[in-house]
Amino acid sequence: MPLLLFTLALADPCADAKTTVEMNTCLARSSNAAEVEMNRYLGAARKRATADGAAVARAFDEAQARWLAFRKGECDAVYAHWQGGTIRGTMLLTCRIALTQVRTHWLWKTWLTYPDSTPPILPEPGVSADETS
Repeated sequence: MPLLLFTLALADPCADAKTTVEMNTCLARSSNAAEVEMNRYLGAARKRATADGAAVARAFDEAQARWLAFRKGECDAVYAHWQGGTIRGTMLLTCRIALTQVRTHWLWKTWLTYPDSTPPILPEPGVSADETS
């Protein structure tokens, strides 16, 4: 699993972009797609948390709110670090994509899988049906 998380975090969805504008446009699309995917897993995970009772649902919602604040703070810090160059937007979006993909995988692993041979509620994110990518 650590290798998968590392691969998810380092995947370059915009390798063909030639300019900063192209890179940022591509990364913005990738960031939006990662957010949509996370929200799909988040909805299923929240449904499972809610099935465990109101206290678990509240704890789940609080954890997600704290994670969103962490992602914002971390990526804002990355943006500030790169403030002197045009790469800062690229670095901000890359941060958002990587952290969102890792969070999506965490939601899947923690909330949507079972410790026995029961199939997961949703497929593993970032892995195709044949488990090659």
